[in-house]
Amino acid sequence: MRFGGHESFAVREGWLSRGLELLANQPELLVDQHAEDHLGVGRNMAKAIRHWLVAAGLASASTATVDHLAFTPFGKQIYKSDPHLLDLGTWWMLHVNLVCNKESAFAWNWFFNQWAIVRFERSPCIEGLKRFCASSLQRAPKAATLEREIATLLQSYARPIPAKMDDPEDSADSPFQDLNLVYHHGASGYYQLNFDPKNISRWVFGYALAKFNGENTRTEFSISELERAGQSPGRCFLLRGDDLYDLVLRCEDEDPKLFSLRSQAGERGVRLGRKLSDVEWAKGHYENLEVAING
Repeated sequence: MRFGGHESFAVREGWLSRGLELLANQPELLVDQHAEDHLGVGRNMAKAIRHWLVAAGLASASTATVDHLAFTPFGKQIYKSDPHLLDLGTWWMLHVNLVCNKESAFAWNWFFNQWAIVRFERSPCIEGLKRFCASSLQRAPKAATLEREIATLLQSYARPIPAKMDDPEDSADSPFQDLNLVYHHGASGYYQLNFDPKNISRWVFGYALAKFNGENTRTEFSISELERAGQSPGRCFLLRGDDLYDLVLRCEDEDPKLFSLRSQAGERGVRLGRKLSDVEWAKGHYENLEVAING
C-alpha cells in the first residue's frame, strides 16, 4: 500500500498527456533524474505525473521503486484513441481505475466505496479515513499523511460553488472536476456528493462493469448489487438504483445485443450479451465516437 506518491498534487490539465507522449517516445526520460525538464514541470510535479500514470492504469511500474514505466494495454488504447485526453469518457474511465486501485489510490478506493455521508466537512472525512486505516491496515499511515490524501482527493474532484472566475491560462484545476461528482460550497465550507443522473455512455458503463467483474465470467448483475457493492458502477459514478436502472434502459435501447434488462423474483437486473474486457469496452467507446463524428 503506497501513500503520498502524488506529492499532494492533483492531476492537472495536460499532465497525463505529456506523460503519455514521453512514455510512447522516450520512456526512459520519465524516470530520468531530470524528468522534470522533459515534462516541463517542477521536480515534485514530475513525481506526481509518474504516480498518476500508474494509479490511473495508464502505465505499469516494473518495481516498487518505479525504475521503469511501460504502457498498460489500457494506456496503449488511450494513447491511440485520445492522446490529449480531450474526451470526458476518458476521464470517467480513469476515475473508475482510481476507485478500483486500492494499492496506489487507497484513499480514492475508500472514499467512493466506504464513505457514505452526502454532505460533510473535511475534518470528519479525514477522521473516517483514519478509523478505516486503523481497523483494516496492519500499520496505519501517520495522521498528516492521511490529511494530505483527503486534501488531494477533494482538490481533484470538488467543483467550487459558486464557480470561480478563473484565468483561462490557469491549468491548476483538475479535469476530474468536470465529472461533477463532488461540490464544494464556498460560503459554508461543506462538501457534497452529487448523486444526480450522469451522462455516461454505454461503453463507459460497460468498462465499469468489466472492472467490477474482474476475472469472473459472469454476465448477469442485479441493480441492487451494481448500486451498493464495492467498486461497482453505482459506487464509481455515484448513482442510485433507479438512476442505474434508467442508465441500463438507455443502454438496452441503444444496443440490445449488448445489454438487456431482466427481472427475477422482483429483483431488477442487467444481462450482458457477451463478456468484453475493459480494454475492449474502451476501444468500443472510441470507435462509437468516430462513428458519431463521421456520421
